[in-house]
Amino acid sequence: MESVNLKKRSKFMKYHFIINPCAGGGKAWTAWHQVQTALAAKPGIQFDHATSQYAGHPRELAIQAVQRGDCDCLVVVGGDGTLHEVITGLIATQQEEPLPVGYIPAGTGNDFARGYRIATEPRQALDQILTNQHPHWINIGHYHDFSRECEGIFLNNFGIGFDAAIVHATNHSRAKAFLNRHHLGTFAYIYKAVRVFFAQPAFRVVVDNDGHQRTFNHAFLLVASNHPYIGGGVRIAADQRIDRRELELVVVEKRHWLTLLWAMLMFASGHLVDSRFAHLFRGTQLRYAVTPAQYGQIDGDEPGKHPFDLALDCCSYPLWQTPLW
Repeated sequence: MESVNLKKRSKFMKYHFIINPCAGGGKAWTAWHQVQTALAAKPGIQFDHATSQYAGHPRELAIQAVQRGDCDCLVVVGGDGTLHEVITGLIATQQEEPLPVGYIPAGTGNDFARGYRIATEPRQALDQILTNQHPHWINIGHYHDFSRECEGIFLNNFGIGFDAAIVHATNHSRAKAFLNRHHLGTFAYIYKAVRVFFAQPAFRVVVDNDGHQRTFNHAFLLVASNHPYIGGGVRIAADQRIDRRELELVVVEKRHWLTLLWAMLMFASGHLVDSRFAHLFRGTQLRYAVTPAQYGQIDGDEPGKHPFDLALDCCSYPLWQTPLW
């Protein structure tokens, strides 16, 4: 029923753009100017736009767009974090007919664009939206953290341990803004990864796998993924597709520094999932607990450092954009 209703949007579309000018160290603002130029060359397309001013504003703008009811597709110009905020806001409105989303990727990592096959060139990504004819329902990870009694979604990954500590170190680095402005954000991630490798302690993970518990007392890296990519293009999940209703959990242990070093080299080269160092769990539902307190990251956002008691499942949302595959 949702698909039928949404297909009616394809004939006369009005697009509402939400731009995060700070995304990608200013890349999003440049991308928006290119999109505006492309739209001006396509007479007859109806659109308007709003610019986010502060953290959390994209979520508010998305909710306001639903409440107004004056557009047929909401297009995000920004990074994965901006897209995360917008979809979080849209899901919170509990629409009977969800407002489809399009995406012009202009962030640092753009992992969601890789996962869904969205062009990173703004005008090409725009064409994927304007030529689209029907909604494409994508899988979204949903989590409930019983340790803090909170819930939310993730489009890319929910990481704890090594990758989350890298995100924390990178986000709090004085050099981050400089590197982003010069399109070297991935370098910042790699640089911090080397430092975190030696500082990240082992922790305990208990995974409930269909009623059977598995305990890892020396976990180092723990990532639940909705698609293969993390950290600006590193392949972390084996064969996840963003349109497949399934999540994948990867656990890597820290038993000996030589084997861990080899595992991290495999991770950096995108072959960790093919190695014997990774423990893989797949399903529409995942349950696991982490102690003691560790850093976490949710699509690059930081929920803080604390123990986790997580239940993950799947939900879906319509994307109005034809993938490149």
